[in-house]
Amino acid sequence: MRKRNPYSPWNPNSSVEVTPEEYEKQVVSWLRTAGEHLTQFEVNHLEHLAGPGGEYEFDAIAEFTILNGARIVVLVECKRYNRPVERDHVMTLWAKLQDVNAHKAMIFSTCGFQEGALDYARSKNIATVIFVAGDFLYETKALDAPSTPPPWVHLPKFAAIFVTREGGTIASSTVYNERIEPLSEWLFDGTERA
Repeated sequence: MRKRNPYSPWNPNSSVEVTPEEYEKQVVSWLRTAGEHLTQFEVNHLEHLAGPGGEYEFDAIAEFTILNGARIVVLVECKRYNRPVERDHVMTLWAKLQDVNAHKAMIFSTCGFQEGALDYARSKNIATVIFVAGDFLYETKALDAPSTPPPWVHLPKFAAIFVTREGGTIASSTVYNERIEPLSEWLFDGTERA
């Protein structure tokens, strides 16, 4: 079975099988670990924020403090689709961010992102993260190797691929419970100047 989407090889070919609750709780867990070093860091699952345009429910909201009291609000959405997230979804998240006066946003997807979504997200500093089954990380160059990892390979149940697109190049970093640095770096990036 082919693991990668033939039309956008940075994306998985199919969505990971995960319940909405399990998906969101795993993302919240990663974020809590990623923000442990930040001041007054907290993550709340299924939170509501209101702005002039109305009230919105977010899959998670992370908050922390910088510069002796400035509060940073990070919106998190978890998209559980069977196709890559389109630019319109990222644009909607950006509009919500502006409406509720948040500072940053992240969007997780079970089936990846279209190029236009990645380009728009990068222009607005919105993190794009692909949520995958842990065995998605298994790769081999052997000609007759099985597509599933052998039993002695210990992979996490779930993992994520933090992706960015710049100038036609896709860059990625792996995220799982023991490797949370890409999320930590993104959370803190730019906030020291905020």
